[in-house]
Amino acid sequence: MANQIHKGIKRFSQISGVIGLAVVFSIFLALKPMSVNFLKYLLWKTITSTHYESGYVENQGALIHFAAYGVGQPVLLLHGGLADKLSWFSQIPWLVESGRQVVLIDTRGHGNSTHGEPDLSYEIFAEDTLKVLDKLHIKRTDIVGWSDGGIIALLLGLEAPERVGRIVAISANFHPSGLIAEMPATENDRYQQLRNDLMSWLRSFLSPQNANHTGLEKELNHLWQTAPLLTQSDLHAIIAPTLVIAGENDVIQLAHSGDLAQMLRYGKIEIISGAGHAAPVTHAKQINELIAFFLGIELD
Repeated sequence: MANQIHKGIKRFSQISGVIGLAVVFSIFLALKPMSVNFLKYLLWKTITSTHYESGYVENQGALIHFAAYGVGQPVLLLHGGLADKLSWFSQIPWLVESGRQVVLIDTRGHGNSTHGEPDLSYEIFAEDTLKVLDKLHIKRTDIVGWSDGGIIALLLGLEAPERVGRIVAISANFHPSGLIAEMPATENDRYQQLRNDLMSWLRSFLSPQNANHTGLEKELNHLWQTAPLLTQSDLHAIIAPTLVIAGENDVIQLAHSGDLAQMLRYGKIEIISGAGHAAPVTHAKQINELIAFFLGIELD
């Protein structure tokens, strides 16, 4: 059955127009709660009259795409590897409606950002991020980072503490040893893959230029095996209050996440029961409540 659905999803990539989109949405309705949040995001994006700004900054041969919604105290959302800024669809609307300026970046080589000549590294990701903040005249911001985005947030907290308020690091590791090498495939994993396939199709439908660059996955796999290399002294030097969030079934070892929170000067940890590495999508309600409480936002 799963194989048949996979084949059907691939056939969807050949479909264009309203009928194709309606078919995908009808399938999404069966994949709650992610589908509901995504539809809410699309509706919000269509009808919102909030301030919106987007553009590019150039750094080391790459064009880094950014978008900013709303006005107020900024909060920067940094996505994970092989994703893009659209992955925050469950967080963007309520953060904007709460009176925050929400800043989104496509990491170089991802989404609408080009790769540039240098090899990918967390250091260059952090440098790109500071360029975007400079472009938007943001002197200081809270940061919510997911996976690679969480690592970038920690690095910014270390290297540019004056630019960082609070950090929420979701499913982030500080050393390659924190990754679980292999996890057995479960029925839930296969179900999640179906949802990921649908999301990939929707990204290409809604933003055709948003395609992974050749070799990106291979390059990122190398990065994940060799970085980051943050030490205990590095983590203790981060003065930003930091909330570490991990899924109960994350690809990051729970002990490693615990060590991260303990080594940080002002760290605390929350574990999301039943969640994996994609908690901001699959367990958005719990993630949103934790973000809101930590950043002092009233969540309706």
